[in-house]
Amino acid sequence: MSWNTLHLHAGIASLLMLSGCSVAMALHGNQEPNFDAFEVGSTRKQVEIQLGTPVSTTSLSNGAKEDTYRYEMGNSPNGARATLYFYYDVGTFGLAEPILTLIELFQGHDEETKIVYGSDDHVLEIKGYTPAPPSPELKAAQEAQAQYIKQPVHVATPISPPASVNQAVATGPQE
Repeated sequence: MSWNTLHLHAGIASLLMLSGCSVAMALHGNQEPNFDAFEVGSTRKQVEIQLGTPVSTTSLSNGAKEDTYRYEMGNSPNGARATLYFYYDVGTFGLAEPILTLIELFQGHDEETKIVYGSDDHVLEIKGYTPAPPSPELKAAQEAQAQYIKQPVHVATPISPPASVNQAVATGPQE
């Protein structure tokens, strides 16, 4: 076997091994916290369900505590993105995989939020990252979708056959 053939086989083998990495990466990620699930006055438990455990806690002079939370935004598991990557892999015989893997590597960014709790473990103040409010276009699209979700489903009523058919079935065939 010549070196050129050996390099070709090694290249094909590495492409096959890398194939599917972007698909798996798109299916696994970190769910984004739901910032609508807590607000000032919420309990520590409500916050930690969304943000996880704090990375640090600082005691303040008035008996309050400030907890710092770190989390990742923009890297939620996404089946549609994984499906798209799969079709790109198939369509390009795996040649797009290195590019798609790099795209997945750079998905998401880390954020930090600080929350001040009172002595009763209720939120007094939220500092740091908060998601941007939805755009008017997004709100309009969500309202348009909600119209279809809220509409009751109409089930077709079975049509009963005419009485003559019911009578023929009951008495048997007429001669």
